[in-house]
Amino acid sequence: MTMMPKPGSEDPHTASQIGSRSKVARLHHITEMVRNQGFVAVDILAETLDVSRMTIHRDLDDLERSRVLRKVRGGASVERTSTFESDFDYRANALLREKQFIAAAAAALANDGDVVVVDDSSTTTHVIQHLRNLEGITVVSNSLPVIEEVTREPGLNLITLGGQFRPRYQCFLGLLCEKSLADLYADILFASSSAVLGTDVFHQDEPVVKAKQAMMRASRRRVLMVDHTKLGRGALHRVGSVADFTDVVVDERGDPSLLDAIRETGVNVIVVPVPHRLNAPETP
Repeated sequence: MTMMPKPGSEDPHTASQIGSRSKVARLHHITEMVRNQGFVAVDILAETLDVSRMTIHRDLDDLERSRVLRKVRGGASVERTSTFESDFDYRANALLREKQFIAAAAAALANDGDVVVVDDSSTTTHVIQHLRNLEGITVVSNSLPVIEEVTREPGLNLITLGGQFRPRYQCFLGLLCEKSLADLYADILFASSSAVLGTDVFHQDEPVVKAKQAMMRASRRRVLMVDHTKLGRGALHRVGSVADFTDVVVDERGDPSLLDAIRETGVNVIVVPVPHRLNAPETP
């Protein structure tokens, strides 16, 4: 059996071969390291790829011009732009630990026999593993990763939503998706979004917004799942108010003043502890 390296742990021999062979491959490798780790020092990149610090600086300049990352003193960090954050691979790896604990807390709100709508967000994908112990659950989703996850759980029923497939989001969107939701009524919705500014929820892509709004209309209980980095930020399109949701689930690093403003709308706010200490459990 071949053991795959953990994200962020690199094979020095393979990485050095990449560094010496191809600039395109090197740029991709740098991007993946920064995505996985959040910040990577120039010295680490130079050593890993077996190239000079000057070469790394030039590579980082190119990636910063492309708005893939931000060059900072001593290294590079993730560039938080709406275009970059739309990419599912980026979203799936960002703040993975927080998403896992948020998903576990949110899934505890579901009950046996529920019809559960799950949106295209990377956070909500983690909900599925926590539904397997419930009886008679039906999952409704437009998300390809969610659909694939449910097919691996024989105890879960699945309804897929139609629409045009959008590779960037790994989901199905458009009129067919929205019409399908108009004919359904679910017990609970698990949704996320890219930004919460004040008491309003935002997303950068209009078709995604329309799908989320249709899901909200189709669901009796509506759970918004966001990590702390989404708070205090805006995006192009307004999804709705936090008051349109029944529950907001957020990790413990959320700004208390921002959470207080959300509570004042009457929504139930669930703050989730996320262990970060040494030897803490990898998943809830």
